[in-house]
Amino acid sequence: MIKRCPEHGYFRGESCGCGDPGQIILEDERSEKLGRLVAGALRHFPDDLGLEMDMRGWVDLDDLSEAIATRYRWANKRLIISLVQSDPKERYEIREGWIRAKYGHSVDVNLDYPKNEITALYYGANEEEADRILEVGLKTTTQRYVHLSTTPEKAWYVGTFRTNSPRVIRIDAEAAQRAGVKMMTVSENIVISENVPPEHLRLVPFANPDLEG
Repeated sequence: MIKRCPEHGYFRGESCGCGDPGQIILEDERSEKLGRLVAGALRHFPDDLGLEMDMRGWVDLDDLSEAIATRYRWANKRLIISLVQSDPKERYEIREGWIRAKYGHSVDVNLDYPKNEITALYYGANEEEADRILEVGLKTTTQRYVHLSTTPEKAWYVGTFRTNSPRVIRIDAEAAQRAGVKMMTVSENIVISENVPPEHLRLVPFANPDLEG
């Protein structure tokens, strides 16, 4: 559910951080439908909606709004903006009338985020996947870039979507970038990367952080 606080704008959850219960903008069902279609349009199938996407992943926001409205008559630009601005994962960005997904693309894009400055990054995987990654390297499959986490805790959490007991792989980002691997900072939690060769990877011991102490 997406709501709007008169002072702080759009948010998700029972109340805004200031305590205001907010006004309901979009119910859960419609929020999920709109989110799936926006994700598909900006990450996977812009052509199916007749959208022109540039090489940086940008799409005209008005064009996206019109295309979305052909599928959901109740949808409009205001609701798309509310979806973006309330997203806790910050998956999208809007600039001067243009919108794009920050990561997760399967279409061919050449994103232009700042160069990664963190020396060590992390990736969470199940046991079988981890063994293969350590052998052949981190490689993209359906997505344009590999998604890396900035902390082992975050990598472990992401890994729980694949298995109950994730393995955490440490990436020597400094060495990989010196070797020519392009890595870009998307947010404080996510770095996107080209394929990483196995010589820059190693398994690190890491347990469920909720069980520590």
